[in-house]
Amino acid sequence: MSRKRLVRVLSAASGLLAAVLVLLLLFAGYLWHVSRSLPDLRADPGAFEVAQTSVVYAADGSVIAEWYDGEDRTVVPAGDIPEWMKQAVVAIEDRRFHEHGGVDIQSIVRALSVNSRAGEIRQGGSTITQQTVKLLFTDGERTLTRKIEEALLALSLETRADKDEVLSVYLNTVYFGRGAYGIESAAQRFFGVSAQDLTLPQSALLAGCIRSPTRYDPFVNPESALERRDLVLREMRNQGHIDPEDAAIAAAEPLGLKAESAAGPAFAPYFVEYVRRDLLTRLGSERLYRGGLHIRTTLDPAAQRAAEAAVRSVLFTPEDPEVAIAAVRWADGAVVAIVGGRDFAAEQFDLATQGRRQTGSAFKPFVLAAALEQGYSVESSWDASPFSTPVKDEIWHVENYENSITGGSYTLETATIWSINTVYARLITAVGPDKVVDVAQRMGITTPLDPDPAIALGGLTRGVSPLEMAAAFATIANGGVAIPPSGVSTVTDAEGAVIYQPERTGSRAIGEDVATALADVLGQVYTSGTGTGANFGQWGAVKTGTAQSWRDAWLVGYSGALSTAVWIGYPEAQVPMDNVRGIRVTGGSFPAQVWKGFMQAASGGTSATALAGDGAVQVPMEGYEVYEVCPESFRMAAESCPGPVEILLPLGALSGEVCRLAH
Repeated sequence: MSRKRLVRVLSAASGLLAAVLVLLLLFAGYLWHVSRSLPDLRADPGAFEVAQTSVVYAADGSVIAEWYDGEDRTVVPAGDIPEWMKQAVVAIEDRRFHEHGGVDIQSIVRALSVNSRAGEIRQGGSTITQQTVKLLFTDGERTLTRKIEEALLALSLETRADKDEVLSVYLNTVYFGRGAYGIESAAQRFFGVSAQDLTLPQSALLAGCIRSPTRYDPFVNPESALERRDLVLREMRNQGHIDPEDAAIAAAEPLGLKAESAAGPAFAPYFVEYVRRDLLTRLGSERLYRGGLHIRTTLDPAAQRAAEAAVRSVLFTPEDPEVAIAAVRWADGAVVAIVGGRDFAAEQFDLATQGRRQTGSAFKPFVLAAALEQGYSVESSWDASPFSTPVKDEIWHVENYENSITGGSYTLETATIWSINTVYARLITAVGPDKVVDVAQRMGITTPLDPDPAIALGGLTRGVSPLEMAAAFATIANGGVAIPPSGVSTVTDAEGAVIYQPERTGSRAIGEDVATALADVLGQVYTSGTGTGANFGQWGAVKTGTAQSWRDAWLVGYSGALSTAVWIGYPEAQVPMDNVRGIRVTGGSFPAQVWKGFMQAASGGTSATALAGDGAVQVPMEGYEVYEVCPESFRMAAESCPGPVEILLPLGALSGEVCRLAH
């Protein structure tokens, strides 16, 4: 090699060496910078502290739930964890655990090779030590900085703790599924035994759950869980932790799970779940389940018991439809009681806050509010004959309930009191469906609404929830001021600092004059209209609703301090209630009875600020006649009709057909 070429080679090599040194220095500086932000494991004993349980309180201070879904943990000493439990976790999670120093380079290289060939993540290179520090010290974010932090902490941890200590910390911290964090909680939750009493097959099953607690949940996916357990047993055998005979005996054992207990809290389960879902969205699972929060709710235990008692008193047979109740304190939007179904253990879907159903005529007050805003009067007269009009590519044809009213003119007041569909079909056509949607959303309906004329009769694309309806009627009671409902009073952290408190002031949704007019009309529905079955002797304002084919029945209204919505129907949505204990279920039947029973016990006697009318139907006498009608069918009352009412209607308004409903 020539001297000149040698100089060039040496020069290039020195440049490359210098670049490598610079990169090493930069990387060392980066590691030093990261290490300065890590907790001092020797100086800070609190660095090993695990998550705290969050406690949920009712308005009276009683504890209604302890949330450990993320952290249901009882720490047990290393000596109380069976050896085969430790061996099972090592075999399936980190086979070189006893050989590496916290970070396993060989495992990382193997994982990179497998993942590269597969074109996806098939294996991870994290050790049990790295997983432990990730659970204890980092937020689990998958970035280069977090991985470096985990590696440094893992190396640091293994300089101050032996392998058995690291393994026991891991087993006391890791998530096994079904809300069980730590081996003691998992043993109790899955098998009903203490960790120290776990058998070999039980230990293998729990170890197999760690990788994917949902996928290998033995209660939900028993076949997958069994396959995973047997894989753990084979790995234990292959790695010399157990002999082939023990592995075969364990593999022949059934899952042996304990019987599942009723899910959820014992008291007000639907309310507790409603608050949990709300705060999970606002605060995140990490803070909610690990933060030791004190969550003070608006639940009134007396009101909750009254709601549950009202349901039991009316719907008590297994064949009866489902029921939902949502009760809101109209002055501040506080949710005081929720019944989301008759049996939380059988069905956790909350029909009061998650259910979206057709409202029938219970939606008419929003149409009336929009009309009042546009200058229409409740005294204005409207034709009640059958109505047809083009809507999109179809003809929308509307008749009255059971075709009981075939003509005549009625005021909006009377049409509301007796829920005359044809009048409201004409009204929404005049007002505009888009205006009705706007008013409903201002008043508290949060589910998206399509501006279709059918919404005047409760024909909604998606339906709405009882909680939305209770909140919207609360706006009327509150003089037109809408306050979003919330089941939370305050949330404080472990040190007592307030971290969340809902806004309770509200905003003007409709004019006070509109709210007063609505209250007057709805008060007459309660005293002399379709809602008389809800009347318990204290002033109230209500609206009934019955969806097509009797699939949904509602009673929504307020009295005293509370605005309450009651819905009754079958969750399947398409099941008609045309023969439930011999009657067709309308809003004025079972829903009115449930509403009455609840409100009589829970309303508290506080008067709503919206002014009530005198209960009389204000119509001219000439050309009108007093009819005695059945409030359920709106036909001429028969002797068997309960609580027939007298109402002044235009001459010839009723067909003369006598009610044939079974009472």
